[in-house]
Parts: sequence; C-alpha cells; structure tokens
Amino acid sequence: MAHQDKKWQNFYEKAWSIRAEFMSEFLNGGGYNALQIIGELDKKERLNHLGADENGDLKWHKASSPSQKFNFANIPHNKITSLNGLNILVPFYTNTSVVNMIIDALSFEHYDSIVELGCGYGQNLFKIFYNGGGVDLKYFGGEFTKSGVEMARKLANIEPNMKAEFFHFNHLKPKFDKKFDFGERVLVFTCHTIEQVREIPDNWFKVVANIAPFVRCIHAEPFGFQIASLGEASQNHKEYFIKNGWNLNFAKTLKKAGENGDIIIEDALLEYSCGTDPFNPTSIAVWRSV
Repeated sequence: MAHQDKKWQNFYEKAWSIRAEFMSEFLNGGGYNALQIIGELDKKERLNHLGADENGDLKWHKASSPSQKFNFANIPHNKITSLNGLNILVPFYTNTSVVNMIIDALSFEHYDSIVELGCGYGQNLFKIFYNGGGVDLKYFGGEFTKSGVEMARKLANIEPNMKAEFFHFNHLKPKFDKKFDFGERVLVFTCHTIEQVREIPDNWFKVVANIAPFVRCIHAEPFGFQIASLGEASQNHKEYFIKNGWNLNFAKTLKKAGENGDIIIEDALLEYSCGTDPFNPTSIAVWRSV
C-alpha cells in the first residue's frame, strides 16, 4: 500500500519554505537571474545545513567537518562519501552531477519536453536550461510541497526565454492534468525524491509511461541496497532507510512494472555516486515506454 509518513511531508514543506525565504531576498532585490539565485542557495548549503533545534524548529546550522581546513578560509580539504558500496575519502568539492547526465541524455535523441517529478523549487530544471538544455525544450516540474511549487513559479517568471510550468505532484497518487502538452517525446527524471516515500503505488510507472507516445525516464534514486549489498556503505544505507521510514519498494515495483509489460527497463547502475551523504548513495535506473 502506498505510504509516506506525514512527518516527512511536513519536514519538506518547512524546508522548502525556509529555502524560498532565503532566495526571496535576492529575487525581491532585483538584478539576479534564476541561476544566480539558485547559486546563492547552493553556496549557503555547501557549508551550512538545515536542522532542527531543541524546540524542533528548522534552522540553518554551520556544517561540521572532521577534515583539515585551508589556512586562508574555513573550507574543508576532504569529505566522506560512498561509491560501489564503499565509504571513501574524496576532495570536498567532488560531486556526481546528475544534471550533466540529464543534459547529455537530451543530446543523443530529440525530446519535446523534460519533466522532473519531485522537483523542489526547480533547481535542476533551471540548471539544465542554463547549461545546455536548450530554449526550444519545454520544462515541466511536479512537486508535492506548496512552497516548492510557488518558488519555482517565481523563478520561472524572471526567465522569459524558458518555457516552464510547475504543478502539484504526489508520488502516492500519481496523475497529470490533461491541460499539459508534453509533446510526442518526453524525458522524465527523478532525483532523490522517491526516497522519502516509504512505498510507491503499483501503478506509478504505468501512469508516468502514459503521459506521451514515447517516454524515457531516468531515476537517480538511492535504491541500490534493495537489489544487492555491495559493501559496508550498502548496509549502512539500508539501516538508515529503515530507521527513517524511507523507500523500501522502488526496485520491486520497477521490476514488476517491467514484468507486467507496462515499461521496458533499459539500464541500471548501483551506488554510482560521490554525493554529499555517505548514508544515501545514488543508484541509476532507466526505462522507457512500451
């Protein structure tokens, strides 16, 4: 049965609201484009994180790091991440770019639109637009939180050359308004958004596969432990998800959709990332409509 704990729905509503408040300072001040505003938030979050205080309120906290710091600035040398089931030490600025992966995927075939499901305030879509996605492509973002959708729309309003629309989307009850014209060929992607949904519904993939005549979907989601344990990081990942009540049925539901003939699974790669959280490594799954 599809399920997501209310505490996580509330957490992300508050978290996006706080981020939106921070970005609004730059939006209201004028002179910034959407990518610059998103860049200000990225800069904030590299060395700070949102965490609950003693009263349970979300606040910005300076991120702690066991790494040595540079002499000229309070910037860590290294960070702990994970790759292929192993915890590893890498330079602080090492990150796997899902955005660049999506941009490159767009370049190999023609697509009329790109859709991110669980897009937050749309940062990935704006980065794709500015870094090679193209002005002819239509950009769509589905997001559960009201604060995320509102902020994404505000950013889109200052980008007249970007054909973007943002709408409410619930992974527990996936559906799409018929007013949206996605075109004939659509690239859909998700990035660490299904992770917070304990169980996605059996029809999730079938619904998404039917939004256009041809749909390809790329999932950058932390599901690797659901398929195989590659090492210590995989086990830590599994325990972390069970503790948080996060997703445990993505891989099973994906496989079932393939067996039912709802989709054709094209590729998968487990724990393929050097992300910011060693307990939450990204895996990749790619499928297309039948």
